[in-house]
Amino acid sequence: MPDPRLKTYASQAIRHLAAAGGVLVARQATAGSHSGNVPPWPGAPDPDFHGTLAAVWIWARHQRLSGVERFAAARTAAWSFLGEAARRFVPDAIDSATDDEAAYDCAMVLLASVAERGLERNDARRQSIAERASRVLAMHLGALEDLSGRDFRDPGFLALALVEYARAVDDRGLLSSGRKFVERAFGMKAPPPFANELAAVGGLFDFSSTTATRILAVMAAEGNTPFVGAWLRERIAATVPRGFAARRLDENSWNACVAWALGRAYVVSTDPVFMRAYTEIVDEIERRDADHDGAIGRDRTVRAAEVASTFYYALAVDALVTPESVGAAQAEAAGHGR
Repeated sequence: MPDPRLKTYASQAIRHLAAAGGVLVARQATAGSHSGNVPPWPGAPDPDFHGTLAAVWIWARHQRLSGVERFAAARTAAWSFLGEAARRFVPDAIDSATDDEAAYDCAMVLLASVAERGLERNDARRQSIAERASRVLAMHLGALEDLSGRDFRDPGFLALALVEYARAVDDRGLLSSGRKFVERAFGMKAPPPFANELAAVGGLFDFSSTTATRILAVMAAEGNTPFVGAWLRERIAATVPRGFAARRLDENSWNACVAWALGRAYVVSTDPVFMRAYTEIVDEIERRDADHDGAIGRDRTVRAAEVASTFYYALAVDALVTPESVGAAQAEAAGHGR
């Protein structure tokens, strides 16, 4: 049976998203050539396309859960910047000549677009960017042979974004493309244990758990069905970590990504193994969020909050939100407003 505690969880997520969203609003550029941009860390000089999309996801997700337009102005400014920057960051095709982060940029466009759906009137320019990003990402995944990519090239994350977008816009062609890739790349085999996941060698980033995103991609492709719940209990539960794992790079982000998958797995499977591991990891991340503002750095060596790690932290907190808990939270908010 569903855990009755989940019915009250959206209220906790709303508070977290409000705090994290406030930190990112304070950082957003309000003037100059990159107005609307959200720098990845304080003082970063270059425009950050996927970082700004991460901020948009947090702001839009807060409104979707709370029903309150707290960050509407920040989102409008961000999309103005993103509309101009898309010419540079969303290519017509991903090949050897494109930036290493191009596929991730496309995926983040799709996740932010899903978060935004239904919150405001359709924006033709925004919709055009998302449509182009989805086509480019579908073509990239269709031709992708090297499945060992990490961080910006994590195939599980890319597939998850494409499938979730395809479902949101009811595009059967895109959904079929995403599902075919997941079947080809991952199937229903259990991934190796989280503890055995390799770390990036020689790179600057290692923020995405490829084990976690592989599980998330399979869940998204198959849908919330009894079959998926059984798959999680019988094949995935034995692979979950015992708690927060030490990593050479980006350990806060990586562990938050793991918690994101574990939380979603618990909602579908109701297996307490997932909840125990989820709680252990999120509790440690919360301890590291010393000022309790929902924003953190990539690891203990970074004092200032960073957008990427704050985004994955938000995904982890959001993972236990269910439609029932959203309805309860909004009803509670409406009652307090009377």
